[in-house]
Amino acid sequence: KEVIDALMEEDKVIQGTVKKITSYGMFVDVGGIDGLVHYNEISYKGPVNPSKLYKEGDVVNVKAISYDKDKRHLSLSIKAVQSDPWQEVEEALEEGDTITVTVSNIEPYGIFVDLGNDIEGFLHISEITWDKNIKHPKDYLTVGQEIDVEVIEINSKTHKLRVSYKRLQPKPFEEFTKKFKEGDVVTGTITSLTDFGAFVKVGGVEGLLHNQDLSWDKNVKCKETLTVGDEIEVKIAKINVDDEKISLNRKSLEESPIDQFATNHKMNEVVQATVRDVKDFGVFVSLEGGVDALIRNEDLYPLIAEELEIGQTIEAAILVIDAKRDRIRLSVKKLERLNDQKMLDEINDNDAHSLGDLIKDQLK
Repeated sequence: KEVIDALMEEDKVIQGTVKKITSYGMFVDVGGIDGLVHYNEISYKGPVNPSKLYKEGDVVNVKAISYDKDKRHLSLSIKAVQSDPWQEVEEALEEGDTITVTVSNIEPYGIFVDLGNDIEGFLHISEITWDKNIKHPKDYLTVGQEIDVEVIEINSKTHKLRVSYKRLQPKPFEEFTKKFKEGDVVTGTITSLTDFGAFVKVGGVEGLLHNQDLSWDKNVKCKETLTVGDEIEVKIAKINVDDEKISLNRKSLEESPIDQFATNHKMNEVVQATVRDVKDFGVFVSLEGGVDALIRNEDLYPLIAEELEIGQTIEAAILVIDAKRDRIRLSVKKLERLNDQKMLDEINDNDAHSLGDLIKDQLK
């Protein structure tokens, strides 16, 4: 009992000899009594494998931290002999500081880095690179590599130090805005496909190519026509600096079907149209070159929407060509008026000829 009382004296440093090493710690002989140094009490780094640091017969300095009288179990600590390095870290470092560390261990979820003095920091996978498609930390850093990192969190109570590697690297979006502007035509690599479009990497930054901006054909979808890994030429449609988002456009690199239609046709021209869909407000029809047009109900007379069939061919006059808004409107009623006007003009021409012939006869 006297020996135990002596060992338990506050802050007393005891010299002992490593007697046995296990997976959960090591037994140390102190004055003929065996005590256990649990692996949590070896280093301020946290749980460590004692066999990597010590061997049987090694002499170590320890402190007694508890004694279970019933079990006659003596608990010892090696780290209690040392000054708490976390207090020094909290005093010496601030969030935002840049420090040099050594990569000590790499896991799928992040990297452990060594600051020295039994202090280990954690570099989460999300803080390694600005690339959101990172698969594994080992693709970017290696064990033993010295790197500069930024301190982003210090908690001496929980012994946690979080650092960031990417925050000391140039931000790809900022570099992108220095190099490119809206309207530039660039070549990118397709990184992923979704139901609403495709993500394309350009200059280290991903932009979104929405389905509606892929092709003038509204039925074409990115997921059905593109392949991950392929290169694609696109135009930078919009750069949103606040949200750090980039919108891309593919179809604007080609002349729109409506522009082509406008080049080949003029207002009031009569065209053949195929009924594609009937709505409450009018009828959608297809024209040559895959162009769609609308005939509103008020422009459909004398035809009746309910009597039309999908696929039926009708004639109508061009009423509006709005290339900017990607719209064409036709009118059957306008066609009727044009036909009536044509008929009237022919009658007037015939009347004029008849009157001229009559005058000529009288002058003979």
